[in-house]
Amino acid sequence: MRFRHLLPAIVWTIVIFFIIAIPGSSIPESPLFLIPHFDKIVHTGIFLLLGIFSAYGFFKQGNKKFIKRNAYTLAVVFCVLYGGLTEVIQHFYIAERTGELADIIANTTGSATGVLLFYFLRKTNRLQKILSL
Repeated sequence: MRFRHLLPAIVWTIVIFFIIAIPGSSIPESPLFLIPHFDKIVHTGIFLLLGIFSAYGFFKQGNKKFIKRNAYTLAVVFCVLYGGLTEVIQHFYIAERTGELADIIANTTGSATGVLLFYFLRKTNRLQKILSL
C-alpha cells in the first residue's frame, strides 16, 4: 500500500478524534453556536474533508487493484463507520457530550459529499489542475 497517499486521511482521522474528545464544558462559547443546527454544519464540513482525503488515499493505491477499483465505496464505508463510532464514543465516554443520530446523518452527508466531490473533480480533470497550483 502507498501509505503516503493515505496520510492526509489518517492525520485528519486523528484530528477528528481529538476534536470529539473535548469535554462539553471545555468547548469555548461562540455566537456561531446560536445559529440553529450550526453543529451539524460543522460535522458535515469535517467529514466532507475526511471523505475527500479517504477517496484520494484509496484511489491512489495503484498496486492494489481491488482497493483502487473500489476506492469510492471503501472511502464512504470507512467514513460512515468512523462517523458512527465517533458518536458512540462521545455518547458513552466523553464527559458532557452526547452522540446524536442527527450528527451521524451529518457525518454521513459530509462523507458522501466529499467522496462525490473528489470523484467529480477527478473525472473532469479539475483535480490535476488544483493539485498543480
